[in-house]
Amino acid sequence: MNLRYLFLIVSLLWTTSTHAQTTVLDFESLPVPAGQFFNGDTNASSPYRDNFSITGTRDNFGETEFLQLWEASDVEFFNGYTPGFGSWNGFSWSQVADTTTPGFANQYASFSGGGSDGAGGTITGTNYAVGFGNQSFFNLPEAVQLQSVDITNTTYAGISMRDGDSFAKKFGGASGNDEDFFKLTLTGFEDVNLGGNSIGAIDVFLADYRFSDNSEDYILDSWNEFDLTNLGSARSIGLSFTTTDNGDFGANTPLFVALDNLSYSINSVPEPATPLLLSMWALALIARRSRH
Repeated sequence: MNLRYLFLIVSLLWTTSTHAQTTVLDFESLPVPAGQFFNGDTNASSPYRDNFSITGTRDNFGETEFLQLWEASDVEFFNGYTPGFGSWNGFSWSQVADTTTPGFANQYASFSGGGSDGAGGTITGTNYAVGFGNQSFFNLPEAVQLQSVDITNTTYAGISMRDGDSFAKKFGGASGNDEDFFKLTLTGFEDVNLGGNSIGAIDVFLADYRFSDNSEDYILDSWNEFDLTNLGSARSIGLSFTTTDNGDFGANTPLFVALDNLSYSINSVPEPATPLLLSMWALALIARRSRH
C-alpha cells in the first residue's frame, strides 16, 4: 500500500469523525410554581434564583437595575430587574395560561394558552420563555449551529392589537384596512452579549394586516416554528421589535413575545481512538518494509 494513500485514509477518517449533537431547549428544567412565572426578582430565594448570575448594575430613573444572565441547557438569557420598581426586561420564564385577560397585569401569558408541543399545538402547564423589550438577547455555546425556535404572541400584545387599549390602536383601524404590522427581528452576532459584527437577521411577523384581502390579516395566536439556520454559528441573538403603531414615547404595541423549543446543534470533533491510530501506524510500517 502506498504511504500517501494510507495517510489520506487517516485524514479522511479524522475529517468525517466530526458529528453534531442536537439539543432542544424547552425550559422544563426551570423552577416555577404551577401556572405562575419568574421574572428575575432579586429578592427571591432558591430555587428560583439558582440559575441566575448578576453581571452588573445600572441606574434606572434613580433606582438600581441588576443586570443578570440566567441559564438553561447551556444557553444564557439576559434579564434586567429593578427591585425598587418591581420591573424587568429581557427574558422571564412562565407557565401562565391566561388567554383572555387584557392588559399589563397579564404580561407573562402566551396567546396560545401554554407552552409549545413542538408541532404547532399547545400544552397547558409547561414552561416557555417571555421576551420583553429591544434589549432582550441570549447567548449560545461555542461551535453552535442554530436550527429553529417556536414563537407566538403574548396575550398582552395579542389582545392589545386585536381590540386596542388606552395606549394602542386596534390593528386594521375602524375600517379594517389600515396596513398595520408587528414584527420581531432576530439578529445574530459573532460574540456573546451582542458583541462583534452582525452575521444576519430573520424577521418574524407577529401580526400582519397588509393583505389586500382583509380575511388574510392575522395576529399570531398559536405556536409556529421558524427556521434559524441562516443565522449560522452566531454566539448571541438580539431581539428587536417594529410596529406601525407608535406615539410620542415610542411603540404603543406591547413589545412582548413568547418563545419555546429552541433547537440547536453543537459541532464537535472527538479525539481519535488510540487503537485506530496504532493500527494505522502498524500498517504504515508494514507497507514501508514491503517496499524493500
